Amino acid sequence: MLLLYVFAIIPLKAAGAEKIEVPDHQPPVAPNELIIAGRTCTSVSLTWAGASDNVKVKGYYVYRDGKKIITTSKTSYKNTDLVPGRKYSFEVKAYDAAGNISTNGACITAVTDPDNQPPTIPGCLSLSAHDHTSVTVSWSPSSDNTSVKGYEVYRNGTRVVSTTATSYTVKSLLPGTTYSFFVKAYDIAGNYSGQSGSVPGTTLPDTKAPDKPFGLKMTSVTETEITLMWSPSSDDVKVKGYEVYCDGEKKGTTTKTVFTAKKLIPGKSYKYMVIAFDTVGNRSVCSEPIEIKTPKDDKKPSAPTGLKAVKTKGSSVSLEWNASTDNIKVDGYIIYCNGVEIEKAKKASRTVTNKSKPVIGIYWVKAYDISGNLSDASNKLTVITP
Repeated sequence: MLLLYVFAIIPLKAAGAEKIEVPDHQPPVAPNELIIAGRTCTSVSLTWAGASDNVKVKGYYVYRDGKKIITTSKTSYKNTDLVPGRKYSFEVKAYDAAGNISTNGACITAVTDPDNQPPTIPGCLSLSAHDHTSVTVSWSPSSDNTSVKGYEVYRNGTRVVSTTATSYTVKSLLPGTTYSFFVKAYDIAGNYSGQSGSVPGTTLPDTKAPDKPFGLKMTSVTETEITLMWSPSSDDVKVKGYEVYCDGEKKGTTTKTVFTAKKLIPGKSYKYMVIAFDTVGNRSVCSEPIEIKTPKDDKKPSAPTGLKAVKTKGSSVSLEWNASTDNIKVDGYIIYCNGVEIEKAKKASRTVTNKSKPVIGIYWVKAYDISGNLSDASNKLTVITP
């Protein structure tokens, strides 16, 4: 008996062998047949033919005017919230799971339908609140064939603000003053409604004066300047500023709580006080006064130099010299001839007349400051006049 044995040869998997995956570097084919499927004042609907890929198309990028606006797995897209009557360009690219992106498909342009219809006029304008410096205006919303973008609020015919809300608080008003308000609506195409009805609004009157300034003190003093400081006053509305008085006379106004008095006389006493005032002119009582004395000025100016005669005519002599300096300010010059004071000058020059006999004049000059300090004499100059 003959026996047959059949053996099946089964290949064995090599130990450690792994499946080798080939990377996908091939981009999808660009989408085509991009068309405008519909449009309104504010939207454009797009469709396109599906792209193909060696593996699988995962989705599409939609571009508007060169900027990517959406990623979608569909072959259609409706772009909304556009501006009426405006031209847009659209492109679509496909991409696969490996991130490969196709080249641009065809570019198509579309113009949204124009919108010439304005919104309805805002209604039921009313004042919901008011105080010394503000009024809150409220109104019912407008409607539009596309979309109301916002509202403009007007005060006494001047636009105050644009807002998307249906109420607005107008601030920085004057107390006790009547204003007129109205509102207009506008849409995304720039169409404006007519103005609403005007309503008057009066802010509350302000009859209360600010509190008395306190803490007035001197922070620095020189021979000619005094700097004052005080604590701020309070008011039921707002302190607008302060009046500074010296010896009963108003010397200045400031919005700050500091003030520097200038051009003072050295060695003199001054009495200061401050009054606060608000936006309608209510004035506080005076602060407690403070008396300050500027330091004395005992330093004399430098002596004039370079005295010379630049011109002589008859008994007249035109003199010039180099100006003096002083720690505060040179107030002027005294001109002497033959030991007698003959003229005063504010500048470093002067034409004088020699009235002495004989006609030989010996001149010199001294400077003086605002405290009366007198400098040493300049060089002496001898001038002979006919």
